[in-house]
Amino acid sequence: MDSDERKVNCMICGGEVEYNNESTHCKCYYCGLEEESYFKCENGHYVCDSCHTHDSLDVIRHICLNTDLKNPMDLAEKMLEHPKIHMFGPEHHSLIPAALVAAYQNYIGKKDAKQIIEAIERGKKVPGGYCFLCGACGGGLGVGIAVSVLSDATAFSPEPRSHANWATAKALQVVADAGGPRCCKKSTRIGMEEGVSYISKLFNVDWDKDIDLSIKCSYSHLNKECDPTCKYRP
Repeated sequence: MDSDERKVNCMICGGEVEYNNESTHCKCYYCGLEEESYFKCENGHYVCDSCHTHDSLDVIRHICLNTDLKNPMDLAEKMLEHPKIHMFGPEHHSLIPAALVAAYQNYIGKKDAKQIIEAIERGKKVPGGYCFLCGACGGGLGVGIAVSVLSDATAFSPEPRSHANWATAKALQVVADAGGPRCCKKSTRIGMEEGVSYISKLFNVDWDKDIDLSIKCSYSHLNKECDPTCKYRP
């Protein structure tokens, strides 16, 4: 089987993954977990979120804890290149806040491993398919997670809590305005842009002016539903 097929489609057989608006009872091919799911492959295979993201979260954690990159777009693209990061999947929900937190720490010269790990842990709680199931793309939620972590937001901290929600709202607005079908790569890039913009204003730094966030996608050939109007298309 072509490696691209497994990166884009079913991890087991490379078959097309079917997305439905009603759940069906599924059993994970790897761990045997039985649960309701809105997607499985055309050949009946199902992989739960935990098994789907297991190796990829280790990759995200290792890279973000050890990188010295100050540009989260560059950091995100480096992680997206790794074979353990699939074309689509909930691992992006951790990748986005982790990249923003790690790169910002590098920019201000203050590394905090606990914050990076916390961003990953929060991101992995956002299920796959949240964009169409609940109207909240993990790309936008990832920006809110990053702002929450960096500002030490709690349920009782009025301003940080509001900023986390405003950051999510702004990012989700851009994701929605971008249109097109789901694309984790596009949402990741939007997350980097909106995250840098919001964090720069929040902490009154020139991060957004000191780095170049322009990027052209190298994954269009892997996405048969790629939006022809996407600004990241080469």
